[in-house]
Amino acid sequence: MDQLNQVADGVWVRQSGWVWSNSIVVRGEDGLILIDPGIDGSELDQLADAVDQLGIPVVAGFSTHPHWDHLLWHPRFGDVPRYATPAAAHVAGEARERAQAMAAQSASGVPLEPIALVSPLPADGGPVPGEIVEHRAHAVGHAAILLRDRGVLLAGDMLSDVLIPLFDVRQDDQLNTYETALDRLDEAAKHVDVVVPGHGAVAEGPQAAARLAADHAYIDALRRGEEPVDARLGPHADWLSGPHQSNLEQARG
Repeated sequence: MDQLNQVADGVWVRQSGWVWSNSIVVRGEDGLILIDPGIDGSELDQLADAVDQLGIPVVAGFSTHPHWDHLLWHPRFGDVPRYATPAAAHVAGEARERAQAMAAQSASGVPLEPIALVSPLPADGGPVPGEIVEHRAHAVGHAAILLRDRGVLLAGDMLSDVLIPLFDVRQDDQLNTYETALDRLDEAAKHVDVVVPGHGAVAEGPQAAARLAADHAYIDALRRGEEPVDARLGPHADWLSGPHQSNLEQARG
């Protein structure tokens, strides 16, 4: 996908070839907010080209959570404030060198200096429109963004059609934490027609409910101490084998 795909009024998505990662562009009151831009340097350049064609200035960036592939930036986007939730910004600052190393290893041509330079989002949301739905599933300080007036939920690394639920093994009680997050996202999804995950296809209409049900079923299987049967393992079986096994081991305690 070389160009931006408009999924709602003032909301555009560009998908990377790397695990179907979604860069999201949202029009705010004063300009554009870039959410989780990535992945390779060439793709960041193409994203910058597409954003230039919109003719609207970039005024801010936002990272949904403090994993390296959601902490990227490019000088062409401008020297603008970049935000994450306070908890995520704290983790990103502590893990910046590790994020840079992982980006250098996993992606090509990515500008390393701007990685993870995010600040705590102000309590009023600053330039980021919508409502922040914060939780601790998948990563500390993980945020979804509910754009209620546009009928869109930006879900971060949740509600994917290509990835199973992935836990943060550094946190305790991720089963309950994940269920709580799904309940929050379920409530938010009742107000939208479109859900944009961090990885995978945009969900429309009943597709969002189906993904919520699949994630609940996955968590329920882990709670029973069973290996989940989930079709989303197929396309990424090798890449997910480690995290999937960690999920099962963590659930078994």
